[in-house]
Amino acid sequence: MEIALSEKIVAHLFFLSMTPHKKMKNSKNHINSESNLPPSGRIKGGTPPRLAEKLLLWFLKDELAEEVLGDLDEKFYSTAEKHSTRKAKRNYWFQVIHYLRPFALKSTKFRNLTATFMIGHFLKISWRTLLRRKVFSSIKIGGFAIGIAACILISLFVRHELSYDKHYRHQEQIFRIANQYSNAGDFGRWTNLQGPFKPILEDYVPEIELVAKTVFWKWGDVGENHVRKQESVNNIYESGFFYADPELLEILEIPLLYGDQKTALSQPNSIVISKSKAEKFFPGTNPVGEQLILNDNSNQPYTIGGVMEDLPSTTHLQGDYILTLKDRKSGPGSTGWCCSNYTFYIKTIAGANKKALEQKLVEIRDTYVMDLLAAEGVSELDDMRNYRSFYLQPIANVHLNPEEIGDYQQHGQEDLVWIFGGIALIILVLACLNFINLSTAKSIQRAKEVGLRKVVGSVRTGLIRQFLVESIFYSLISVILGLAIASIALPTFNQLADKTLVLPVNNFWFIPSLALAAIIIGFISGIYPALYLSRFSPIDALKGKTKTRGKNSLVRNGMVVFQFTATVILVICSLVLHKQFNHYMNQSLGYEKDQVINILGLNTIEASERDLLKEELLRLPGISSATLADYLPVSGGRITNAAFWNEGRKELDPSFEAATWRVDEDYIETMGMKLTQGRNFTKQASDSSAIIINESMLNQLLLDDPIGKQVVDMFNNKRTIIGVVKDFNFESLATNVRPLAMTRGKGFNTISIKISTNELAEVTSSIGKTWDNIKPNQPIRYSFMDDRFERMYTSLLKAKNIFIIFSILSITVACLGLFALSAYTVEQRSKEVSVRKVLGASVSRLFTLLAKDFIKLIFIAIVIGIPVGWALSEEILQGMANTIDLNWSIFLVSALVAFGIALFTISYESVRAAIANPAEKLRSE
Repeated sequence: MEIALSEKIVAHLFFLSMTPHKKMKNSKNHINSESNLPPSGRIKGGTPPRLAEKLLLWFLKDELAEEVLGDLDEKFYSTAEKHSTRKAKRNYWFQVIHYLRPFALKSTKFRNLTATFMIGHFLKISWRTLLRRKVFSSIKIGGFAIGIAACILISLFVRHELSYDKHYRHQEQIFRIANQYSNAGDFGRWTNLQGPFKPILEDYVPEIELVAKTVFWKWGDVGENHVRKQESVNNIYESGFFYADPELLEILEIPLLYGDQKTALSQPNSIVISKSKAEKFFPGTNPVGEQLILNDNSNQPYTIGGVMEDLPSTTHLQGDYILTLKDRKSGPGSTGWCCSNYTFYIKTIAGANKKALEQKLVEIRDTYVMDLLAAEGVSELDDMRNYRSFYLQPIANVHLNPEEIGDYQQHGQEDLVWIFGGIALIILVLACLNFINLSTAKSIQRAKEVGLRKVVGSVRTGLIRQFLVESIFYSLISVILGLAIASIALPTFNQLADKTLVLPVNNFWFIPSLALAAIIIGFISGIYPALYLSRFSPIDALKGKTKTRGKNSLVRNGMVVFQFTATVILVICSLVLHKQFNHYMNQSLGYEKDQVINILGLNTIEASERDLLKEELLRLPGISSATLADYLPVSGGRITNAAFWNEGRKELDPSFEAATWRVDEDYIETMGMKLTQGRNFTKQASDSSAIIINESMLNQLLLDDPIGKQVVDMFNNKRTIIGVVKDFNFESLATNVRPLAMTRGKGFNTISIKISTNELAEVTSSIGKTWDNIKPNQPIRYSFMDDRFERMYTSLLKAKNIFIIFSILSITVACLGLFALSAYTVEQRSKEVSVRKVLGASVSRLFTLLAKDFIKLIFIAIVIGIPVGWALSEEILQGMANTIDLNWSIFLVSALVAFGIALFTISYESVRAAIANPAEKLRSE
């Protein structure tokens, strides 16, 4: 055992080791005195090094100088005579430097200076302690490393989510305009605005510097297209297209490698592409002025007006192709006030007041827009004037969307960010608590070390310093190991989180931040053990009579209760998320997603060829039905909405919004949907004005007998209801089924095929050959309906998996804490257990004796954790539709899982103590 010796003992031992010869006298004149020379009278090479002597006299205590100098001189001459003067001088310097120790220093200043040299001594002791207690040291460092790795990964995720759209130079001036509705508790926000609203804002709102319209929903060439260069015949499938006004490049400060921000989208049919796509189509050249053909529409080529840098991953605006809206006339709502199809971005002047500007937008609308709306037959003007206003959403809020503004873009989940942040904090706290428990678990063994150190002269401050250095040493090792674990796990984490996170090791702040965190965590985690161990009375410590009950037990038990309360809560939430996801996957959807193949990319062929393709496919064996329809009950289909009224009630009743789909007469059969009333579409001309609605729309219409009744839409089209289809989930199962209206028509991008055989390979091969006969210059692109359905819930699945993984890490760290307490308690009661075993106690009885205290703590944690887990689960499920019922079985299973984990954790130390040889512990008695 390493012990700190008193000053006199150290000096005495040091002198004995360094000066084996007889001590010399009269050290003050020893340098020039002939008596210092050896018996031979002359030495080749001269005298001891003067500089080393001066250094020694500068820092050495006066009362030690005479004796030490005499010893060093005698050793010098002896070594010079036996070996060489060079070796004697080298050895002299070596011995002088080794006197730089606290006991030999002349003043307190020098002692404080060399106290830093003791850090090396403390580190050596820490390393030996680590090697001597391999199991405990591994758990201590491993628990910290797991906690730190989890914190690093979650911190990278949280930092990435919170950094969206924070890179703009004029960030505080950039907003997205949203409509706001508030009436008697009914509140909502959405982004859709009419196209002609733009010139009104530019002309009458001087506080707005720039305005840009955008289109992200599936309209025109938004989303996915087949692309080729003008001189090429082969199409390449590409995604990431959206429309925008030229001003968007300036508002969102999108840098261009080629072209100019102000003019890149200023011409009709112009396009800006990303750097990576420019390299793909035009490698090594400036493509400005070149043309791209979309979907084989050679009559309307797009001219490249600029090449932008690839949009950063930390922006809500994702895409590789920006299509201009300049002078675009086609499409719904391009010029009129009837339809709200555009998302507006604005840049205000510096210092503009957000609240005042929102109010001014309302005034501008009431003054300049209402008459225009009335002229185009838009109803509900009174409702708009009384209950609608505007909200300016800061650009930095768009990704996480805390205002819950409805739009057509993908968003992060703000609640998930804070939940993950909370889990990271819990893991870190649990890891710190474990360190404290593990540091005090073997306190009896270290108590004797502390007692012996105090006996030979160590002071409490020195002991505290040693234990803190040891704690920080372990913390630094844990941080290094945690960083290694995080770097290894990062690719898997990126796959789960659908991110491209990287460790910012090249950033100047990253390594210093980790080192500072390690020091702070090590200090916080080690201060309690340092104070606790250093206060032991040396006599009691050497006798093994340290006090370990009372407040310390309450603190330790409280730590374990906290840890396993967190475990119970995490187990409950993990089970709830798992059951909810399985509920979604196994729920009856109202349509058949299995054995349906969607062939995409039909917009590159003529309408007659689409009909021919359908006919040819229906002739293939194994295909029972097919439908030409772009509107699918899974992600990736077209999205359109319209307002509806009962016929004759447009001026009297408020409208309601419904999804509007155009489908053919084979759609309902192919998708396996059920008609509850009426009939399906036919090819008769009279069905061109017919409509089939779902049950949710029927509820909105308040009709008892809807067949034959008429509805009118926002374009004043009258439709006759011929059927009612059973509600089916065409959006996420986490939302309620919306009203849906289906009219007869044909899709131009997708054909869906119902397969009636299990020989999918033969069917897909035949489908591919049929496609090649019609479109040989474009590879077939298809997807299975069930795969696209599962992709709708990819984000939920990934969130669930991440939550469960980090919950398991939290539980693992909590188990280490319980292991620490069990080890500590077993250590305290080892003699009691040995005495009981000598007196005949069985192993099972001893195990019960040791485990019952832990079981009480687990029951307390379960009692606290269940209501908290219940409340948190309700919070997680709040806002979702089609949720599971929170019944007692979930919480019973969670309690049993937590109890089983705890019992397994404490079994190792308890059983080991119960089967140990009692003679080992009672030997001293």
